[in-house]
Amino acid sequence: MCKAMKVARSGYYQCIHRKPSDKAKRHTLLQQAIVSMFEHYKARYGAPRLTRALKSNDIPCCVNTVAEVMKSQGLRARNGRAFRYSRFSYANLNVADNVLKREFKACLPNTKWVPDITYIRFKGQWLYLATVMDLFSRAIVGWSLDTSMTEELITKALKMAIERREVNDGLIIHSD
Repeated sequence: MCKAMKVARSGYYQCIHRKPSDKAKRHTLLQQAIVSMFEHYKARYGAPRLTRALKSNDIPCCVNTVAEVMKSQGLRARNGRAFRYSRFSYANLNVADNVLKREFKACLPNTKWVPDITYIRFKGQWLYLATVMDLFSRAIVGWSLDTSMTEELITKALKMAIERREVNDGLIIHSD
């Protein structure tokens, strides 16, 4: 094998029995510190934040080295990326014009309704509450509660509002 690799036998055996260099020792200690800090912060810190944390504990390092060690150890932060708004979105398709134009006062009942959805923590699980409010009386005219947020949730709330109230032409239903 030494002949094929064009390496002297003495050089090969010298390499095998060589003690680790100071640089290799520092790198091993840094690896241990990175893994320890990563576990301490419950896998939420990526390379930049881990670098700052290590430096605050007087462990010299740079972001690239920390990122390289994390990659070699298979460590990856669990935090998600921030939501970025874009001009184009499928949510913007089939959106009606804003007829209400931020006029949240009504002169007559059943002329302006605003539905909304919120979530409530109850006995260890999330419940989703959809409501429909009449802007004239500020009363909830329809509601629906479910364990999942679906189209059916808001549809049930709207159906309840329509059944409970006398609906005339010109009703504005404004939702965000």
